[in-house]
Amino acid sequence: MQSDDKSDWIASCVDVYCSRGARLTLHRVISDTANVAPSKAPVLLAHGTFSNHRTCGGLARYLSALGHDCWLVDFEGHGHSGTVKPTADFEALFLSGTEAALLHVGEQTGQKIHWIGHSGGGLAALMLLARYPQYTTMLQSLVTLGSQACNAGHTSSARLTLRLFRTLTMLLGFVPAKRIGLGPENEHAKVMLQWYRWNLAATWQGYDGFDYLHALEQHPQLTSVPVFSIAGTGDGFIAPPTACLKLHELLPSNTKNWLECGIAQGFSEDFSHARLISSRTAAREIWPRIGDWLLQMESTEAT
Repeated sequence: MQSDDKSDWIASCVDVYCSRGARLTLHRVISDTANVAPSKAPVLLAHGTFSNHRTCGGLARYLSALGHDCWLVDFEGHGHSGTVKPTADFEALFLSGTEAALLHVGEQTGQKIHWIGHSGGGLAALMLLARYPQYTTMLQSLVTLGSQACNAGHTSSARLTLRLFRTLTMLLGFVPAKRIGLGPENEHAKVMLQWYRWNLAATWQGYDGFDYLHALEQHPQLTSVPVFSIAGTGDGFIAPPTACLKLHELLPSNTKNWLECGIAQGFSEDFSHARLISSRTAAREIWPRIGDWLLQMESTEAT
């Protein structure tokens, strides 16, 4: 089923259905700066919690102008996508959505895909690869921005903040992200309570006991997927650089690149969680690095 989007930079939208039965909207961005078909591999951009496809829209437009066929996913209950009962937790939300989006873009393009995920959107791909290693063959590279799963409680003050948010979330049944300035989308309690649990326990385990960190660390197929991990120095709570680096170092990929974005590293600001993906400064200082990485990975793939 086709759907419409009011944004003039969206070339088309399509609705697909995830394994939970929820309707998900995928937005396709193709540059009109040149009247030719995209010349580079497709890119699938994924938002995290409190967000929707617009969070990655600027980066998608930038990459499409470089010749990439870019797709943006709205995960269940976000943006233009629908939802079903029972309400999804963090795992169900991102696992089912990632699988559906990846399969659709793969079928439509017939090419290996660059996955770019902000925050939970980066974890989404890693969770799918950990549980279903066969999907590594569909990826040309993986780029994460501000993605970490279980090390936000790295200080006593951070743990206190996690507990306060957990209590507030349980009382309200959701996180009022729009009211408190966390993002454009409120988030359901079941999604965030699982994330709080991981970070308070410092373990990334599913409710069924599946250990994501162990699975990723021992993942032989993941060695073939290049990984570019990006963190913001000014991200003090959701995805501190130390937490992102722990996850990056654990991944067994043969080709890995790490980038912390802060003044000490030569950037013009200490990037926060949100500004890492969507800001004028990110457009100048971070997006070109991602574009260069994708080009480098495609050149390597070609040889």
